[in-house]
Amino acid sequence: MKKTGFLLVLLFAFGFAHSQITFEHSYDYSGDYTKLANSGYKIYHMDVVNSKCLIYNTNHTLWKTINLSVPANNYLYDIKYVSENLFTTDNSLALAYIYYSYNATNQYYTYTAKIVKENGAELLSIPGCQYLYAFNLEDLGTKMEAYVFDYSQLNYTVQTRFYTLPGSLINGVQEQHIKDLSSLKAFPNPAGNFTTVPYTLPEGEFEGTLTITDLQGKIVQKHTVDRNFDNIIIETGQLPRGTYLYYLTSGSYCSRAEKLIVE
Repeated sequence: MKKTGFLLVLLFAFGFAHSQITFEHSYDYSGDYTKLANSGYKIYHMDVVNSKCLIYNTNHTLWKTINLSVPANNYLYDIKYVSENLFTTDNSLALAYIYYSYNATNQYYTYTAKIVKENGAELLSIPGCQYLYAFNLEDLGTKMEAYVFDYSQLNYTVQTRFYTLPGSLINGVQEQHIKDLSSLKAFPNPAGNFTTVPYTLPEGEFEGTLTITDLQGKIVQKHTVDRNFDNIIIETGQLPRGTYLYYLTSGSYCSRAEKLIVE
């Protein structure tokens, strides 16, 4: 019995030692994994202050640095699709990035998206583009859609542009989905005096609630939404500057929480 008990203790200790969640590393600003067609898995990190994309090996050693051209008084907003043979077919490293500026007088944001090679060579520029999504369409090849906004108008305009890409997405961590309105992507974000949140209610539901909380979970706003519209304009000017979370509930459905920055 003693021997059996000792073996059980050893087995338990061994299993516990191999089931712990282990901290590896942290980066300032956002980062993500990507799978490159030739170079394998990497981690890319957005350096907002210096307008760079820093790419690391999976052991967190620096692999490459890509300088991004961001005009004065503009700020890096997002980096997507760090890839080989998605935007090119010559094995070169390329990526998409988005930057923005803020017109303080008229209180609106202007976004620009660019696709560049590792050496800075520009492949595409899309003025007004805030969101990019790439995906495979089987026999139709690899496609990209860009959502272009003009916030300078009181009733801002939205345009969707479609592109054919020369390469293909790599299965794995590369994003490949069509924009899902239920993901509640607010725009503009960061927000000034207002932001707009598109939404889709679950099938069979005719009303829902959009809730905004601070990072401690305290509710700061609640809005009722229905099927008469597919978006809601929210006044954010009265909120203190900072980061908030928002989500949609309807019946038994609850969306994932999204981040909203108020400036």
